[in-house]
This record gives sequence, C-alpha cells and structure tokens, in this order.
Amino acid sequence: MDRLKAIETFVRIAQTGSLSKAAQELGMSRALASAHLKQLEDHLGVRLMNRTTRQLSLTEAGQEYLAFSQTTLAAFEEAEQAVSRARDEPRGTLKILASMAFANIHLAPVAADFSLTYPEIKISLILTDTTFSPFDLIDQGYDLAIWMHAIEDMSIISTKLGDVRWPALASPQYLRENKRPEHPSDLASHSCLLHRSIAPDATWRFDGPDGQVAVKVAGPLLTNSVFALRAGALAGLGVTLLPTYFIEDDIRSGQLVEVFKDYDPPRRPIYVLYPHARYLPLKTRLFIDFLRAYVRRQNW
Repeated sequence: MDRLKAIETFVRIAQTGSLSKAAQELGMSRALASAHLKQLEDHLGVRLMNRTTRQLSLTEAGQEYLAFSQTTLAAFEEAEQAVSRARDEPRGTLKILASMAFANIHLAPVAADFSLTYPEIKISLILTDTTFSPFDLIDQGYDLAIWMHAIEDMSIISTKLGDVRWPALASPQYLRENKRPEHPSDLASHSCLLHRSIAPDATWRFDGPDGQVAVKVAGPLLTNSVFALRAGALAGLGVTLLPTYFIEDDIRSGQLVEVFKDYDPPRRPIYVLYPHARYLPLKTRLFIDFLRAYVRRQNW
C-alpha cells in the first residue's frame, strides 16, 4: 500500500464527502479511491468512514485521523517545497574536505568570497593531509572534496580543475655553497628533499628541449608535507619540488630560486570530487563554478 496516497485519498473523500468527486479530483477511478480507503482502514484496524448508499460520514476515529492526516500532508508539501527551493535557490550548508596546504592558501579566501556572494550558504571546511576513500567522502556527508588526484570509483565524480607546476627550487644559500645544477641529471649528486606523493619512486621527471629527463634523487628528507619541504629548502638543506601555488611569495621575494628555466617540471592536477548523484545540488554546483573560475585566473 502507498500509505501517503491512501492518506491523500482519505482526506479528499472527507473534504468532498463523495468517493466519485474525490476520485475525479485525484485523477483516479472511483474503485481505486475506494480501494485506497479500505486499505488504509485495514492497515489501521479501524473504520474511518460510515458508508451508506446516500452519503459518507466520518466516524469518531475518522475525525481524529483526519486532523492528523491534514497535518501530515501539509508537512510533506512544505518539505517538498523546501527541497525544491534548495534546488533553485542558493542556500544550505556546504561541507568541503580539502588538502591542508592548498586550502590554507587558496581555498580559504575562495570560501570567504563565496560566502560574501552567497550569504545563505554556510561553509564547513575540513582540512587534512591524510588520504581518504570514497566511503569517507560519502559516509561523513561531504558535499565535495578538493584533492590532487582523482578517485577511481563509480560512486564518485572526479572533475579536473587544472594543473599545477612543481618546479625544482633551492635557496640562494644552498646554490652558493653547492655547484648549481645546470641539467636535471646533475640532481643525482645533490641533496634533494622528496615529497612522497609527487615522486614515490624517488625519480624526478622534467620535459626539456630533447625530451623527458628522469633522474633518481636522494636526500635527508622524505615527507608528505609541503610545509616541511619548504622549511628544509629555506634552511638551505637541499633542492626540492614544490607546487607553485604554495611558494609564489618565496619566489617573488627571492628566498627560493627556480633551478631550471629550460626544463618543464612535473605537473600535478587539482580535482574536485563529489558523490555521484542524478541532481547535483545548486550550492555544490555554484561553488565548483566559483572555484573553477578562480583556478583559471591563476598562473600555476
């Protein structure tokens, strides 16, 4: 039994006082309307209406249940309207998961500008440097995640926002104290600070005039934190790869120097991830468009 349809039928019969009129208004046959009423009575175990050949009248139980039914239908209609408004109007809470470095530098100001543009949308921004699974994204109720790699899972949509350069960098102090590498292959004899994700096999790859150059590197630091790599590079510990979105100010101030100008460094994509759904909520769609426009304006 479709209980909601049965309740709707019961309310309409009570309002019109007629099975035929109720059936006509609901776009169903008189027999089906009668069946809905009987199914509801059987489910409740009480008679809701007295039936005679001339009229229908509510029983005492029917009068009590009518008040409940009208309240239920009104609440259901209000809930449907609220959901429709959420689809058509930018409102609600947007829960976002993102990597620590990118979010602190770029996503936080984007979220602030977005909130000013859409004040009815609240943002819950959760930052982490640990990996996560599709189950984490869905089970913990995130609307979307900003990550540096896609997730191969049917329940998750991965949309690429852009690519980020990871140039080879060192401090002026390190380059003064050590012979500056002129070719990527020279890095094999240098102290290198490694990011676990960008080069898990400790091989850095560059594209140059004569094609790709791959060099095996080693050094005193292996980490998954760009903050740790930056600190090591600024201290003169060695050469490292860092994303341009993270070290723009350091390059501008001269605290870090890009080692190679003629070789294109590794690139890493930025993805927005969100649960697969037939209808993407308006709040999510608006934020993705907002972030995409921001990324396109950057020179990473």
